[in-house]
Amino acid sequence: MSEIDLLFFFLVAAAAFSSAVFHSFSGFAGGLVLAVMLAPLLGVKETVPVVATALIISNIARIWAFRKSVAIKEYLAVFLTGLPFIVLSAYVYVSLPIGVVALVLGLFLLVSIPLNRSLKKKEVKVGLRGLALAGIPYGIVSGSTFGAAVMLAPFLIGAGLAGETMIGTIAMLGFSLNVTKTIVFGMSPLLTSELLTMGILVGLCTMPGAYVGRWLVRNTSVRVHSQFMEIFIACGGLLFLYEAYQNWV
Repeated sequence: MSEIDLLFFFLVAAAAFSSAVFHSFSGFAGGLVLAVMLAPLLGVKETVPVVATALIISNIARIWAFRKSVAIKEYLAVFLTGLPFIVLSAYVYVSLPIGVVALVLGLFLLVSIPLNRSLKKKEVKVGLRGLALAGIPYGIVSGSTFGAAVMLAPFLIGAGLAGETMIGTIAMLGFSLNVTKTIVFGMSPLLTSELLTMGILVGLCTMPGAYVGRWLVRNTSVRVHSQFMEIFIACGGLLFLYEAYQNWV
């Protein structure tokens, strides 16, 4: 393996580790952070299937840790309704040109910041039917972007989920979602064997980063790391928009 290959794999591993640190550090959607860090290394369009593969691995650990706390009925209500929309959205993503992909990802990253702030302030009371309806936009957004749990979290809270039950259920949803996306991408030319291997590597590298992030959370104020992550996500969104501009000029 050449020095360039070794440097590339080191940078990818470092990006994966850092994203896990930032994810645990901020509570922000891990897929958003990982996408911002990997896009300059892998390319905009290749980032989504790699992140989907990586998140399968990272969610397995969380599912095992909180396996007794998963709210099965609530999980099924969201996932079964969202499944066809996840497949459709992922299938559409495969056929999109790079400029459009960069534009969509950039806009979603920027919108996710005020969306996250707004939804945290709202109190939503829902039952299983409400969760099933929430699964539709969840499926549409999550099939081709990242961080859809941001918009889903208030509905899960409104259904009575909290603490370990919330974490375990979101992990189960994230696992199922990313398995579905990886299957769709694997049926297309987009997810090559090299990208699949890269996704597995990235997923493995995220595991130790979570423990470092947990230490940072315990030693840093909530306000400081939340503001830091918002700035980071905003910069990532602007970089994606710049990539879209470059592909259209």
